[in-house]
Amino acid sequence: MKTCKQCNNSFEVTDQDRDFYERVSPEIGGKKFPIPEPTLCPPCRSQRRMSFRNERSLYHRKCDLTGKQMVTMFAPESPYTVYDQEEWWSDKWDPIDYGQDFDFSRPFFEQFKELQLKVPRMSLSVINSENSAYTNIALGNKDSYLIYTADYNEKCAYGRTALRNFNCFDFDFMDDCKFCYECTDVYKSHECFYCQKVENSSGLAYCYNMQSSKNCMFCINLTNAEYCIFNEKVSKEEFEQKRKEIFSSYAVFQAAKKKAQELFLKFPRKFLENLNCENCLGNYLKDSRNSEYCFDSNDLEDCKYCSYIGGGGLKDCYDWDFFGGKSELCYEMVSSAYQLNKCAFCMNSWETHSDLYYCDLMLGDQNCFGCISLRKKKYCILNKQYTKEQYEELVPKIIEHMKRTGEWGEFFPMECSPFAYNETIANLHYPMTEEEVKKKGWRWQKDIEIKSYKGPVYEIPDRIEDTQDDICKAILVCEVTGKNYKIIPQELNFYKQFNLPIPRRCPDQRHLDRMALRNPRNLWDRKCDKCSADIKTTYSPDRSEKVYCEQCYLELVY
Repeated sequence: MKTCKQCNNSFEVTDQDRDFYERVSPEIGGKKFPIPEPTLCPPCRSQRRMSFRNERSLYHRKCDLTGKQMVTMFAPESPYTVYDQEEWWSDKWDPIDYGQDFDFSRPFFEQFKELQLKVPRMSLSVINSENSAYTNIALGNKDSYLIYTADYNEKCAYGRTALRNFNCFDFDFMDDCKFCYECTDVYKSHECFYCQKVENSSGLAYCYNMQSSKNCMFCINLTNAEYCIFNEKVSKEEFEQKRKEIFSSYAVFQAAKKKAQELFLKFPRKFLENLNCENCLGNYLKDSRNSEYCFDSNDLEDCKYCSYIGGGGLKDCYDWDFFGGKSELCYEMVSSAYQLNKCAFCMNSWETHSDLYYCDLMLGDQNCFGCISLRKKKYCILNKQYTKEQYEELVPKIIEHMKRTGEWGEFFPMECSPFAYNETIANLHYPMTEEEVKKKGWRWQKDIEIKSYKGPVYEIPDRIEDTQDDICKAILVCEVTGKNYKIIPQELNFYKQFNLPIPRRCPDQRHLDRMALRNPRNLWDRKCDKCSADIKTTYSPDRSEKVYCEQCYLELVY
């Protein structure tokens, strides 16, 4: 057992892990340079990587090349050079121009930080989107607003980790849905509201774990059900009347919601949410085998400590958060994707890379070390071009230098992140207070917490039918955080169309509420509440839900 140098918790490094570190270690000029065992535990390593990914904090600032006003993930006071996306992708600048010699009298991370501040960064990570300026890490979206890590959505707002949805609001982990609202882990469904764990269903409201069902309210663990309320069969006429009564009034809906939550506690939960997996340990895994401590991923094989992986999956990779995609033998990666081979300690690097180490924002490169924003280059160090022979002579010296400074084998420290801690996805999975963050010497972004509106509070009507269009001009105040938010016209039209109450919480808080419905990324030892078999589950032993092993759960539900 080892002791994490950040949190002081114990963690294990197995012989299988050591074999992986040996296989992923770089070979340069015919000599292998072993990657040492990690000094941080798996959660602290993930926290460190995630502190380099800002999805949801957007600002206005000017492009450092043209002076044009733009939407960006970098705060106006951020010291980084930031270009509007169109300019960043253009040939108006060359990242090689920022190359610098390696200085053996200084730590590597200090020199890399210096390069980071000079090389232009793109304002947002958005490709081929139409009328969707306020989105980030997004591809092919149309007429959408405040959606993140989301591709091919249309007329959607306030969503994250989503694919191919149409006219949906407030969602996380949702694919191929239409006209859905406040949903989490919902797939191939239509007109579902306030739902979690739903597939191939329609007309559901405040339901949990429903399959191939329609027209149900406040139900749990049903398959092929129709016209049910609180898990009891009703007539079509009674259902439609109750639906109208409950959802048009915010107060009535809150009372029914409380009753449903009490009902749901009486029904068992599945110990893990994995599908078509073999010899896997983790949660929300699909089509994977021989992978441990992985979450929210699919198509994994022989992987460990990975999360948010898709796009064709990974093989033989450790410690990778976000994307992956047909990659192999990579280690300590974040926000990188598609056909990467033998890369380590990299971020924001895309498409057909091999043998990259300590790089950022790379595109189709090979054999590079400590580089930023290069495109289809080989044998570069700190953005300076070398010959193959020069590269193979210099990189081993840099690695030996990094061993002496204690940097070799470590991912970038949080001080190298372009973002404050509370701007990043790390604060979602590893939440910390401002005081805790500053005590560790990490940055905290104050502007996110500003509550700027000082005028009279707009009183939101209890019933949607009493809500006037002027609400879209009002500044609303979140009942939890006190932060200001607005209702956009498309959103109001949606609520009116489906007879839904106006939310009393800001989009950020609604997102946190949905994420809180999902279990933490921890695994506890527990016994099945039916057969007493030993299980590992994301439900801690002190929680009140009944938790069943897979066999007992399937016998009950199906």
